[in-house]
Amino acid sequence: MRWNRAARPHTDGYALEHASSQSSVTTTVPSLGNGLTRPIRPQDYAPLLETLRGSASREPETESERMFRGWDGISTRVDMLPFAPAELAGTTSAALPIPDDGYRSEAEEYVALAQAIATAATTFRIVEIGAGWAPWAVAGIVIARRQGLSATGIAVECDATRSSWAMQHASDNGVRAELIEGSPDEIAGRLAQPWGDVELRVVRAAAWHQRTTLQFPDLDEGDMGGAIWTLPGTDVDYRGAHLAHHDVSTASIADLLNSPHVTDLLHVDVQGVEADLLTTAADVIQQNTRLMAVGTTDRWNEGRLQEFFLPRGWGLAIDEPCSTHFTMTHPTLAGFTVQDGLQLWENPFLRSDFPA
Repeated sequence: MRWNRAARPHTDGYALEHASSQSSVTTTVPSLGNGLTRPIRPQDYAPLLETLRGSASREPETESERMFRGWDGISTRVDMLPFAPAELAGTTSAALPIPDDGYRSEAEEYVALAQAIATAATTFRIVEIGAGWAPWAVAGIVIARRQGLSATGIAVECDATRSSWAMQHASDNGVRAELIEGSPDEIAGRLAQPWGDVELRVVRAAAWHQRTTLQFPDLDEGDMGGAIWTLPGTDVDYRGAHLAHHDVSTASIADLLNSPHVTDLLHVDVQGVEADLLTTAADVIQQNTRLMAVGTTDRWNEGRLQEFFLPRGWGLAIDEPCSTHFTMTHPTLAGFTVQDGLQLWENPFLRSDFPA
C-alpha cells in the first residue's frame, strides 16, 4: 500500500485515527529514519566519483610492473587481488567504476567513500573493519590528503598475510603506517597512544564489541571470505568449508572509535556477523560515527540492520541488496551469497544541520 508520506509532518510518530460509532482512538506508530538523509541514486554516482579522480598518468614507483593504477590515482599490487585478471599488472585505467571496477568492488562502495570525504570538515578519519589489504583506508587517506584534509585511518585485519599486505599497500601509496598487534588489552593500549606522524594504523586483530579472543580460519591467499565465526562444536565455517582455526585477539569498536575526531566513515566487511557486531556496539557508533558503509551478506542481516538503525533515526542513503544463488547446500544464509550488498547509513545526530 502507498500513501503520501510527504503530506505528513515528520514528528516522533504518525498519528493514525481509528473512528468508531462510540469513540475515536489515536495510536502513535514510531517513525523510521530521520527525514534529513537524501538517498544517493545511481544518477548521482558519476558526479560523486569524479571527486575521487586522481592523476591518470603513471608516476615512477617501485615495482611498477606489478601495479595496477586506478582512475582514483591509487596503485595496487595485482598479486593482492585474488579475483583480478593477471593482465592488469603494469596498466592504468581512467574509467569510473560504474557499475563496478571489473575486479574488486561495485560503484556503491566507491560512492560511500566519496560521500564521506565530500561531507568531511577539516579532518577525515576512516575505520575499515575486515580490511584485507586496506584498500578503503589507504584510498581515503590519500584522496582526503590530496583534497587538503588532515587524514588518518585504522585498518583492522586479523589474517597475518593480509595485514602485511595492508602495510605494503600503504607504503606503495606513500601512507605512513604502523602495525599494532598483541593481546586485546595491549592493542587497546597502543590505540590510545599518540599517533605522532603515523597516518594509518593496521591492527592485526578482529573487530568486536568487546576485548576478547575469537576464532578465525586458516586461509589461503585466494580466499577473501573468512569470518570470525564457526558452527559450534565443528570446524565448519559459514559456507560449509572445513577449515582449521586459530585464536585471534579482538579490538573493540569503542577502542577503534576513540579519537578526538569523529569517524567520517566506518567501513565494515565481516562476512555474516555484521548485524551482531553493529547492533551490539550501536551506542558507541552513534556517538562517534557520521557514515557507515556495511557490506551485507544475506537478506536476514540486511533486514536486521534496517529494523535496528531506522528506528534509532539513522538514514539509509544507499540500499543495494546482496545477490544469492540457492544451489548446493550451506549451513547459513550467507553461504549462498555470490555478491555482497551494500548499505550506506548516515547518522543525523552528527550532521551540522541537525535540529537543536
